Amino acid sequence: MTFQPLSESKRKELAQALKANGAHENGGVALLMDPKDTTFKGTAPVDEIPDEEVIAAIRSVPCHY
Repeated sequence: MTFQPLSESKRKELAQALKANGAHENGGVALLMDPKDTTFKGTAPVDEIPDEEVIAAIRSVPCHY
C-alpha cells in the first residue's frame, strides 16, 4: 500500500464530512479529548471544532492492517 497524503481540498472535504456525521449522530455536539493522554476535555458544538482537531482525532485511532 502506498501512502499518499490528502490534497488540501480533499482534507477539507473529509473534515467537513466527519463534522456533519458528528452533528447528525450526537445532536451537533463533539466530544473533546486531550491528545496527550486521551482524557475527556468536555464538549463543544461541532461547528466550533477546527479542522486540524478533527484530523488529529482520526490519527489518534490505532489501525492495524
